[in-house]
Parts: sequence; C-alpha cells; structure tokens
Amino acid sequence: MRIRLKPLYASLGVVILYGLWFIIPMFFKEMDPDAHGIVGIEGAMKEWRAELITAVVLAAIVTWLGWWKHIGFVPIEKGGVKFLIPILLMIMLILNSAWVLDETGNWLMGFVSPMQLLGMLGVMLLLGFVEEGVFRGVLFYGFSTTFTPLFTVLGTALTFGLFHFVNIFTGAAFMDTLYQVVHAASMGFLYASLRLRIKAIWPLMILHALWDFSFFTLQTVTHPNAGESVTTVASGLAISIPAIVYGIFVYWRWRVQEDRKYTF
Repeated sequence: MRIRLKPLYASLGVVILYGLWFIIPMFFKEMDPDAHGIVGIEGAMKEWRAELITAVVLAAIVTWLGWWKHIGFVPIEKGGVKFLIPILLMIMLILNSAWVLDETGNWLMGFVSPMQLLGMLGVMLLLGFVEEGVFRGVLFYGFSTTFTPLFTVLGTALTFGLFHFVNIFTGAAFMDTLYQVVHAASMGFLYASLRLRIKAIWPLMILHALWDFSFFTLQTVTHPNAGESVTTVASGLAISIPAIVYGIFVYWRWRVQEDRKYTF
C-alpha cells in the first residue's frame, strides 16, 4: 500500500486521528469551566473504556501497516537497561511519598482494595501503550525516516507536549493545561532520548505506565477532592527540569556511542 511507503504522512495521520478521538466528542457535551482534567485514581479509572478502545485501534493500525518492529518492538540494545534505572528510582520515591502521606484511611495509598490497584495498573498500561505507541513509536518512526535524530527527538517531544492542549476541549483550566503541556514535553524529550539509546519502545511503555500510576496515586493522597487543581509552578519545575537534564545526558550518551561506531 502506498501509505506504507510514506511513513511521515502515515504517522501524522495517526496523530491527527488520535487528536480527533478527544476533540469530536466535546462538541456533543457541555464544558465544565471548573474542571481540571483527569485527577487522581478515580479520575484515571473512569478512562478504562477509552484507553482500551484506543489501544485496540492503535494495535490494528500498526498491524495493518506492518510496523511493529519499526516502532520499537525489538530487544533492548546492549547497555541500555542502566539508563532506565534513574526513572524507576524516581517512581519508587513518588510511591513511597504517597505511602507516607496517605491519610485517606483506604486500603493502601488511596486505593480502596487490591482489585482497584490492579485495575489501575491495567488502565495505566493501556495508557502507556497508547501514548508511547503513538508518539515514541509511530510518530518517532515517521520523523526518523525524514529528519535527523535530534529533530526527531525534539519534534516528537514538542508534538507530545502541544497535543495536551486538547484537554482544554474537555473543560480543563488553561493554567492546568499549560502545566500538562510543559510536563508532557519535558517527559517526551526524555522518553524520545531513551528511545534512541535503547531502541526498544516496550520498556518505555512500562515506564510511562508506572510513572502515571505513581502520579495519580500521589494526587489522590495529597488532594482527596478529585475536582481540586493540583497544579503549581514548583511541581512543574521539579519534574520538567530534571527530565530535560537527564534527557540531554541520555541523548549525549547515544551520540557518543554512535560516533564510536564510525571511529576507526
């Protein structure tokens, strides 16, 4: 099929379809000016149907295009695992904070039961599969066939960040949405740099899932009111700056590795 021979256009088409999936339903419902988007465990759990549908559709599209290997379903490149450790440690720190700060009286870290915790993990894995599959998978591959690695990393990160402006159509406040855009762009830069270095995308899907799981959990124990805004400048900088710095480091290590391949 001709579309398979034009990965950039095909990848942009997938991103547009993903955006329309969020935007079109908003024309048929009343916007809530006091909404803050998805907050906490309960807010995330309500998205399970949407995440399941998008995951199935994405898997069907990738299968139709024959892109599973192209988007990163390959073994991790040798020496790549160690670059995942700092993010795992940060996730553990966030979860530990949620455990220490939990005053909800629920079963554990705001979860009412073990089944809810497992359900939340399932939803987050679907979310990780979809967002990484679309942006660090399909879009990353499309960009990489046309642009330089640096532009691919920056372009996919910026697209991922700006994409979160669709939350405005769900009624989310502008400042909350702007925080999400900055947060997503910085994390997108880190994930894209890791995608270059480790080659495989499936570890990023798991990391993304665990990262969001830890944040929604922390939101629940620190802001029990699901409609309350949790956006602060400090919290945004506390995540964005380290993500960008570590992303630069990972990209630099990838660049060094590539240069060595051509040094005789």
